[in-house]
Parts: sequence; C-alpha cells; structure tokens
Amino acid sequence: MLRRHTQLRTGIGLLLVALFVSSCSLFNTNSGDNSGTQNPSTPSTITASGAELGKLVTAQSIDTANHNAPVNETTTFNSLNQAIYAVVEAQRIDAGTTLFARWSRDGKPFEDSTEVKADKQYQNTFVEFHLEPTHKAIDPGSYTVQIFVNGNSAKQANFTVQ
Repeated sequence: MLRRHTQLRTGIGLLLVALFVSSCSLFNTNSGDNSGTQNPSTPSTITASGAELGKLVTAQSIDTANHNAPVNETTTFNSLNQAIYAVVEAQRIDAGTTLFARWSRDGKPFEDSTEVKADKQYQNTFVEFHLEPTHKAIDPGSYTVQIFVNGNSAKQANFTVQ
C-alpha cells in the first residue's frame, strides 16, 4: 500500500498547508523547458480553466535547494525506491484553482491526493506530488499519475515499478 504526500509552498513566502495525509508544493521557479517528454500524446502545454500547465515528469527525487526541481527524471523505478515524484511545471495557476493527483496501478485508480487550493496567482512554478511506501517496497506494476485542475483531468504520465 502506498501513501502520497504533496506540499504547498511559495518561493518567497513559504506557505505550508497541512492536510490529512497529503499536501502540494508550488515553487516560484522556471525550468525553461516546456516540452512534454513523458507522454507524447499529450500536448506540451495544456491550458485548463484556472491554470496553464507545462510538462509532467516522474523523477527519483527533487532538489529542495533548487525549489523542488525534479532530479533524475525517469519512467522506470525500483520497488525499493523511497519515493516516486510526479512534478508538473505550471506557467500559471489562478487564485482559487484546485489541484490533485490521481494514482493508478495496472489501470486501476487506487488513490487521489487531497485537493489543494491556490491562495493567490502563481506563475512559473512547479507542483509536485509523490508516493512513498508504507511498508518496505512499492508494489511492482504499470502506473499512471493524472493531474486534475478544478476537477478536470489536465496531464498524465505513465511509469513502471519493477
């Protein structure tokens, strides 16, 4: 079984929203790369009501000293990884916009993160979600993470755990 954590923060004034078992991070950072490399069928930039999202990647870690930028982007993970990160670049998130991630394994959704709401408008930021094992390992399988904006699916990335 997995649990997910997401954290909500801003680059200048740090805002942490504590949620039941999840939180979401927003960092004022611009990665400079808006290409959608994880899912070729998804356009690189999606404009949804309330947000304009760039690429969504999965990574082995994040660089907290660099505004939680994704580190070691990959689509294949070892079941003993301590966490799996899904990081979406956002060119714009309007105040009041809600975001959450839906995690699926082998085509079956198993968990949604708690919705988080932007307290102000954000530009050039990352939103990261991650999974951590509750036991010693993450179950092997084919996974999908979907990012929802105001209740509508906006981005998707596929990855494998071996």
